[in-house]
Amino acid sequence: MVKRTQRSLAGARQMQKDLRQFHHLVRQWASDVPIGTNVYLGCDFLNYAIIIMDMQLTATIEKMPYERPPGFQGLE
Repeated sequence: MVKRTQRSLAGARQMQKDLRQFHHLVRQWASDVPIGTNVYLGCDFLNYAIIIMDMQLTATIEKMPYERPPGFQGLE
């Protein structure tokens, strides 16, 4: 087990690659189930969580602070 003081984000690029593959899989699942079902809602929430995680990883990789783009989901 890695000690907390020795943790790093050296694998952030690989994490982002794996996350994007999983995101594609979640979107495929959402396209297969009827809209409005509990499974579809679960996929929708998971989709948004993956998008936020991807934005966080991108900001970490680029060494920029995380900021929501103007108008993100209607927020200004």
